[in-house]
Amino acid sequence: MNNSGEESAMRTNEAVEELLEHAAPRPAPPSDDEEIVRDAVYAQWQTVTGRRRTRRRMTQFAIAATVLLAVAVSFNALQVSDVEPLQVATIGKSHGSIYLLGEQSELHEMTDLTAISAGQVIVTGDAAGIGLEWGNGGSLRIDENTRIEFRSADSVYLQSGRIYFDSQPSQSVAAITGSGFEITTDHGSVKHVGTQYMTLADADRLTVSVREGRVAVDGVYVAEAVALEGQQLTVSGGARPTVVNFSGHGEAWNWVEATAPAADVDGRTVDEFLQWVGRETGLQVAYESPAAEEKAREGVLFGNVDMDMDPRDKLQFRMSGEDLDYRIDGGTINVSAIDSGSRP
Repeated sequence: MNNSGEESAMRTNEAVEELLEHAAPRPAPPSDDEEIVRDAVYAQWQTVTGRRRTRRRMTQFAIAATVLLAVAVSFNALQVSDVEPLQVATIGKSHGSIYLLGEQSELHEMTDLTAISAGQVIVTGDAAGIGLEWGNGGSLRIDENTRIEFRSADSVYLQSGRIYFDSQPSQSVAAITGSGFEITTDHGSVKHVGTQYMTLADADRLTVSVREGRVAVDGVYVAEAVALEGQQLTVSGGARPTVVNFSGHGEAWNWVEATAPAADVDGRTVDEFLQWVGRETGLQVAYESPAAEEKAREGVLFGNVDMDMDPRDKLQFRMSGEDLDYRIDGGTINVSAIDSGSRP
């Protein structure tokens, strides 16, 4: 059936071609009419192509607008996230190489840094140390070869190394106890009750030495292990915590004195100053006579020209101008009166 249909169509086409061959040529349209037709066709062509260009421009504009919107959203997001960092401490004293850890774990040596904010990580080098005045009250000291992260206004994470915390403010001899400070380590967390203590953490153990007050350690394998004044608590893995007696002064604490903040002693009595030195060194103050104690309580110090001195150097400097003498014997500063007439 298909073959017969194709043969019929071929015969029809041949018949049409034969008629056209015998037909006379069609007359050409007038030139004016031909021009009108051309103008109409060109106008229609411009209309169609113009629409295409308009659609193309609209598409390009939409793409550009989308890009600008994305940039604006990103910029606004950066503005929203650009929150003022929380300052947790100010730098009182430092020595040696002190670094801030960057986002790519690179080390940036501190030069003009005066304050520490939450989220920052400090790394100390060999023979380095830093003394910080804690925002909520107290003094935090950082020993050499230590890495510590400042998490909040009352919390730090000691990754490795050794730190010391004194819950009393650093700028005044008349102290006010700070509270709420917590040290977190991989072995557990350390909390205190108005105290001075040193915390050391490494890959194997956590050691807390208490100079004054009381601390409690709470970790994965230990719950509320307590150390009191004059004790050292050690936590290592799943072993039972150990507590031994530990002196609050001596070589183990020397680095703490090197980073002690300056005390404002202008207008303070000699006795107040001596109590500050004793607190910073772990030494007790003892008067050898009532006369010596009376002179210390009545004598008033002026000026702060010795602000950058360590406590022991400051003690020597200040006592040289008083009618008092002192000697350090073991863990005690023994203070005696000097007859003013016997001074040269």
